[in-house]
Amino acid sequence: MLRRLLAGLVGAVVLAGSLLTVAAAQEAKKDGAKDAKKDSAKKDGKEISGKITKLDVDKMSFTIKTEDGKSLDFKVDDDVKFLGPRGGPSKMGIKDERFKVGAEVKLTLDASGKTLKEVHLPRRTGGNDKGKTKDKDKAKE
Repeated sequence: MLRRLLAGLVGAVVLAGSLLTVAAAQEAKKDGAKDAKKDSAKKDGKEISGKITKLDVDKMSFTIKTEDGKSLDFKVDDDVKFLGPRGGPSKMGIKDERFKVGAEVKLTLDASGKTLKEVHLPRRTGGNDKGKTKDKDKAKE
């Protein structure tokens, strides 16, 4: 009786270990595919980060100042994708409320570095509850 119980426990431990190994291998495979996709996107294009200094919605153009102090002008056409901070598309495009003077954006250009492909928008500001909780705590005191 004790031998059967012991053999059953050893079998359960071996089964659980193999299931965890398979799950870890599948997770690593998914992560590798995501990294490969990101790497290929970076190889195909050039990324630039900067702050918007000038915006002309009517002319569909804007200027950013990069971290190294350069001012770069860009023209927005129908092929340019505006993406939110989590990767979702913005339906408003250049008219999005997050795309304004002073906003930090990341741009993806084509391999030549001349044509704008994507604009990565910052998070929305305001609407958070941080200030409200502080005011409530002060009112309690």
